[in-house]
Amino acid sequence: MTVTALFTAISVVLSVLESFLPTFAVLPPGAKPGLSNIIVMFSALSLGVPQTVFIILTKSFFAFLMRGAVAGLMSLAGGILSGICMLFVFRKLKIIGCVGAGVLSALCHNTGQLLVSFLTVGTWAVFGYAPVLLIVSVVTGVITGTLLKASIPYFKGLEKHFSKEMEK
Repeated sequence: MTVTALFTAISVVLSVLESFLPTFAVLPPGAKPGLSNIIVMFSALSLGVPQTVFIILTKSFFAFLMRGAVAGLMSLAGGILSGICMLFVFRKLKIIGCVGAGVLSALCHNTGQLLVSFLTVGTWAVFGYAPVLLIVSVVTGVITGTLLKASIPYFKGLEKHFSKEMEK
């Protein structure tokens, strides 16, 4: 439980910090790299289904509190779809690796956000944004997947440290 709480806190902090980043000139308005999803990917890879779901739900709740209902729903829809993708990829498609998982989960996350946009706005026009999001998903997925791969030893060390501390 302590390890899950730690990674949840890290995920929420990364999400909050990322919300303060300006939109990069090469990204569409509102697009962010998704750094907090690195924690969700690690959870899907190492911690398990309940822990991953908890992190996704907590991140979405904080998005709701900090940025409003639509942002919370977008976070929840994107988080659920990308979480399912990550869990499937890391358990069934092990050959795809961290970068492949990052790209696929970014695609799923953006798909969830497009669906919420469609339901909120009520027009098919939001799907015109899909080609841009496809490119953004590939770029951000490569970044988050690469950062996950580089961070795994550090995250495993944190996991072991806090697991040992709880045994004392």
